[in-house]
Amino acid sequence: MRIDFHIHYTPPSILDDLEGFAEKEPYWGLLVTPDPVNHTEQGWATPERMIDDMDKAGIDRVVLLGEGQTRHENAVERNDIGLDIMRRWPNRVVTFATIQPKAGQKALDELKRCVDAGMSGLGEIGHYSGGYRFDEPEFLRMVETCITMDIPLLLHCNEEVGHFYLGKSTVPLRHYYRLICQYPELKLILAHWGGGLFFYEIMPEVRKNLKNVYYDTAGGHLVYPTEAVFRAALNIIDHKKILYGSDYPLLICPETQHEPDFLPFIQEIDNLGLDTDVYQNIMGNNAARLLGLIDPPVKVQEILPQKGEDTIITKLTSKEGVSISQFMAVSLVAETWPQTRSVFDKYGIPYRDSTVPFWEPIAQAAAAHGFGPSQRNRIMEELNEAIS
Repeated sequence: MRIDFHIHYTPPSILDDLEGFAEKEPYWGLLVTPDPVNHTEQGWATPERMIDDMDKAGIDRVVLLGEGQTRHENAVERNDIGLDIMRRWPNRVVTFATIQPKAGQKALDELKRCVDAGMSGLGEIGHYSGGYRFDEPEFLRMVETCITMDIPLLLHCNEEVGHFYLGKSTVPLRHYYRLICQYPELKLILAHWGGGLFFYEIMPEVRKNLKNVYYDTAGGHLVYPTEAVFRAALNIIDHKKILYGSDYPLLICPETQHEPDFLPFIQEIDNLGLDTDVYQNIMGNNAARLLGLIDPPVKVQEILPQKGEDTIITKLTSKEGVSISQFMAVSLVAETWPQTRSVFDKYGIPYRDSTVPFWEPIAQAAAAHGFGPSQRNRIMEELNEAIS
């Protein structure tokens, strides 16, 4: 069984009014708009074209992800589209829902509606573009709902170093790791090789904490040489944690690809000469188990942490009778006792983890805050007036 765990819906009809689309959904609109700054080229495909391309590549099923939407009503509209495609090809298309967690109970009700209608998970969620943090109550309620409903959550993730490209978010990998440690029972898929987080599984305690985390390979060729990243991953993590994904219809192999096509990336993987069992698991069986299409998920071998680890206090059940110790997290202390912030300020100790990387351009920062093309133009005018 061959399953592509990461594709998107970008029909040619969006091209008819790209600017209007970007006004409606600024961040996603920015990503699909042709721009000389971008290092990728967006492909466009109708559902019918997608099914035809699947047949040519021998793909049995795809997981059609819901793109991160910044507004609740847009999420509902996008979910309706996904449900329609799934109903037309029930044996070929698995769909994941998208929600805007900041919509509160409406978002959770929408997730339930989608799962009741046959959707299999939630994602791709890009919390940076959605305007929320991992530690916000609305986001955490979404995570807890996924656990309660026993559905997987797929989060956008990217490497922190290297060249800039549109869609590269500013969220540090440590934020993902903290979330994972907080909810070890969550079935979590980290897109795009987890932004390299899997490299840290070489540390025994990290591997233990990430036991329920999967990594998809979507868009991998654009960042990592295919042979190098597969060899590295297979030397560090269990191959049952790797999910083949392409990011179709994105043109991820620009050297050989000029239109949407699953085959170029598949051919690169085929050329690796992987063992049959490893190949079959990565290319579909791991996904099928996770989605409940075949036997239950195989437990990944756990490695116990080494003795002598430092224990850092990052969570309190109650602050009654508790004194501050030097092994409490600064962010925890500042949040629990706001009066301590002046002390941290006095000594220049930061307690908010919200740095902006040097490579983020104004366009992405503005789009991530919900500003469409017309508002971004106005921002640029005001910036230039300020320096004239």
